[in-house]
Amino acid sequence: MQSTSENKLTDYEAALYDRGIRLWGVDAQIKLRQSKVLFIGINGLMSEIIKNVVLAGVDSIALIDNHIVTYSDLSAHLFLTTSSVGKKRSDESVASIVELNPLVNVQVLDKDINDIDSELVKEYTVICMSDHSFNSTVKINNLARLNQKYFISTMSFGMNGYFFSDLGAEFTYILKNTDDKQPDQVHFKEISSHFQPLNQVLQFKWSNFHATRTPTLLFILSILYQHESSHLKLVDKSTDIDQLLNSIPNSEKYRDFLKLIIKNLNSELAPVCAIVGGIVGSEIIKIISKNNDVINNFFFYDGTKGLVETVTNDI
Repeated sequence: MQSTSENKLTDYEAALYDRGIRLWGVDAQIKLRQSKVLFIGINGLMSEIIKNVVLAGVDSIALIDNHIVTYSDLSAHLFLTTSSVGKKRSDESVASIVELNPLVNVQVLDKDINDIDSELVKEYTVICMSDHSFNSTVKINNLARLNQKYFISTMSFGMNGYFFSDLGAEFTYILKNTDDKQPDQVHFKEISSHFQPLNQVLQFKWSNFHATRTPTLLFILSILYQHESSHLKLVDKSTDIDQLLNSIPNSEKYRDFLKLIIKNLNSELAPVCAIVGGIVGSEIIKIISKNNDVINNFFFYDGTKGLVETVTNDI
């Protein structure tokens, strides 16, 4: 495997990515090597995702994050140290990321969230976003969808975390169909999934829905998004909980959980980041390789109960 063409791996790459090739195959590894991922908001959760994606062997990644590191950022972040305090989180992450895999090109983009446009988005295969307001997240999601790019939004709140994916109006992938662990024949089938953008999902009219069947965190996310959209400000610890719940039917039972989420909005725990980050990293690999089932379109993790829930886009 000496060729360096885009459709082949070098001997060095084949050796470096041997484990990945055994897991998802040579074709998937080549697709990874041809892919570029844009990460927006480099918090602790995102550091776990970046680790998994970089080790998998994408071509390049870009970071957008102007946040200045504080001591509270250090508890769940893989790439920061005490010497990072007072410096830009994106800049301080680069050296550690490069050490993970020198073959991956790592770039910091000196941009504000409001500067991101179609010209930038269209350069990347996947856009993964965290640590931003719902309104900013919806804006980037819509840009990604407009340019037919894959989008993931993810956050963790204390013992809880989630991710949302929008892979466009139609996402097609190949699934192996075997009946035995070592079958005589392996059959492949093509599957198409249809995704909804974040603003449509979170703007759902809960009066038309049986709230008892709703994952609690999805209900909370919808409340927070609709409050931010109508009041043009973020929910914080000073927000009136009663005001948030008044217009939502069957919402009283969520009062305590809503208080907990608001309390933990800016709190990250390393174990939760590792679990959710591992899932998101794996999902990005599946999205790029298109050779396995993908989650459409919400994943929720509750660390207090050890509970995982997924929600399809037909709610």
